[in-house]
Amino acid sequence: MKRDLQQNKVFWVLLAVCVVNFLIHLCLYPMLPEQIPIHWNFRGEIDNWGPKWSDLALCALPLGLLLMFRFLPSADPKAKNYEKFFGFYQAFEAVFTVFMIGISWLAPLTAFGLVAMEGGIAVMLIEGSIGVMFIFIGNYMPRVKQNYFMGVKTPWALADEHNWNRSQRMGGITFIVMGALMLLDGILSGRLWFLSMGSVFVGVIWMYLYSYLVFKGKMK
Repeated sequence: MKRDLQQNKVFWVLLAVCVVNFLIHLCLYPMLPEQIPIHWNFRGEIDNWGPKWSDLALCALPLGLLLMFRFLPSADPKAKNYEKFFGFYQAFEAVFTVFMIGISWLAPLTAFGLVAMEGGIAVMLIEGSIGVMFIFIGNYMPRVKQNYFMGVKTPWALADEHNWNRSQRMGGITFIVMGALMLLDGILSGRLWFLSMGSVFVGVIWMYLYSYLVFKGKMK
């Protein structure tokens, strides 16, 4: 019961933050130009613009994702396992929601001239934040128990608890490495984008391959 109350408290605080964030965006909406930046390339340069209503869609996204995080565990066939990593799940829910709220401000701040339209500031903010989040996830991934939402969810890991545990440990190491490279690239304003993006591509393949090799008995 105590844990349920704590979970509800965190949820309602995050929900209130999401609603306030949306209302602030709504108040600023009339002042936005008709076209706002909606995408930046790896070098931090704006490469796509959209109508200003895109800002409202983006700032509504944290609220939608929060609601998804809230009800997703109940739809998971392994719902009981969430109790075993409740603290991490709740922390991830909070960190990701705050991250998405921060992302929702990049377009209007750029449109108002408070963030430079050119240069590496966008890469520094976005990729640096993702890098920190990846490192956070990597540190706690070994604690995640079998489920269909979080972790290295290969068929072999979902079918065997031993494979799952080993896959999460390797996944944790891989996420920390990917996060560190993304954070470094963010600090360098996207100068190493090929390295950070390449690490994500290679890392995903390696995590699935590792789980398969454990299944085949090739990783002792």
